[in-house]
Amino acid sequence: MSVITRVNNWRKNTNWVDAMPITTLIVLVVLMAIGSPRFLLPYNLLGLLSQSATLLVMGLGQTFIILLGSIDLSIAAVAAFSTVLVAMLIPSLGYGAYVVGLIFGVLAGWLTGVVHTKARIPSFIASLGASGLWIGLAFVISNATPITISSGNSYLTKWVTGNSFGINNVIFIALFTLGLTYVLEKYTRFGRYVKAIGAGEKASKVSGVAIDRYKILAFMLCAALAAFSGVLLSARMAGGSARMADGFQMKAIAVVVLGGTAISGGIGGVLRTFVGVLIVMVLDVGMNMIGINPWFQQAIYGGIIILAVALTIDRSRITIIK
Repeated sequence: MSVITRVNNWRKNTNWVDAMPITTLIVLVVLMAIGSPRFLLPYNLLGLLSQSATLLVMGLGQTFIILLGSIDLSIAAVAAFSTVLVAMLIPSLGYGAYVVGLIFGVLAGWLTGVVHTKARIPSFIASLGASGLWIGLAFVISNATPITISSGNSYLTKWVTGNSFGINNVIFIALFTLGLTYVLEKYTRFGRYVKAIGAGEKASKVSGVAIDRYKILAFMLCAALAAFSGVLLSARMAGGSARMADGFQMKAIAVVVLGGTAISGGIGGVLRTFVGVLIVMVLDVGMNMIGINPWFQQAIYGGIIILAVALTIDRSRITIIK
């Protein structure tokens, strides 16, 4: 097969993969609209967006890690620990509790990134260990019991739970975060280098890119957004718990790969993750409508991740599967 033929085949496959998430979303929306005409009512759609806002924020951070060709398995644990911190500190620090939650996320990401890059430990092992660390500490400091934000402090959560122009504030927050990460991805050196490292780490290193620095920054951003999703979750749920983010990790990875970001790195972006969130949002509604057990839904998302990775991975760059 000639080089030109291979390039043309690659382009065809890439175009097909690029179109698949949008096509999937359109098909799912049409099926849902046929099954339930009320699905497309603005009130319902805004409600679904509100419910998916936390997942979107978490998925945006994971996007940059997957663009590197890595994975962060600690995001749900970071989010859970953040909810506990916020719930514990909000009576004494007020809005400052949210800042503490975000600072924790930055430091947690820095730790995972340093362990991954300096100790040369695979990202999934480094982040898996970090996950156990943060979950364990969350149980310890909370005495393994949920912590409630009292009604007297409910005014401190209005910036998340309130409405503006008839739309939940959390939707505006999530979309603002999407816009910010889009700018980071498209118009900054950080975004360009993250994609370059994912597309070819050796070539990036030869070109003078500080590989470790940008990997650590990516992990810091990912964990910061995971902690921010925890902040949003604690405000919405009026409390914190080591179990509050259970189930988010699988979905956060699912929305990234369903959106078309390749697990092998270098291809994708945050707008694709937004499409992936919409797909998962519609799938959730569909599975609940037909009565699929919530626990079995996790199994379905596991299968979806495997299928999405199988369709988007660039096998030409992987000579050995370990």
